[in-house]
Amino acid sequence: MINRFSRIHQEFGIKVSARIVLLLIGLVATPVIGWVAFSSLWPALAVVLGLVLGWVLRRTIVDRFEALSWALPAALFAYGIVLFIGERLGLPREAQLLIITVTTVIVFDLQFWWFSDPSIVATRQDGQ
Repeated sequence: MINRFSRIHQEFGIKVSARIVLLLIGLVATPVIGWVAFSSLWPALAVVLGLVLGWVLRRTIVDRFEALSWALPAALFAYGIVLFIGERLGLPREAQLLIITVTTVIVFDLQFWWFSDPSIVATRQDGQ
């Protein structure tokens, strides 16, 4: 795993690696918030299942990333719906946190497995 993070940083730079590290921090924080604020293990279960599923599907993620590109904007849309409209719709905060957790794990899986795969290389626009 450390080799994959190192590869992401070396091949794609600080912006991509920082984004993936922030997603990873979110994957640690949401279960902690779920437990401390709501005494709920659902966010932790979602993270574990999501990471295992991502690992199992890592080859599929790489092979079909172009077809899955709709998932990233959809995830941002889901965040917006949950954060801005969820409260008004009467969605409990525990459910909002669970949706945010699931969305974060999906985005992490897509980003991490795609960027860390050896078959994916950065295209340099500046001729380097």
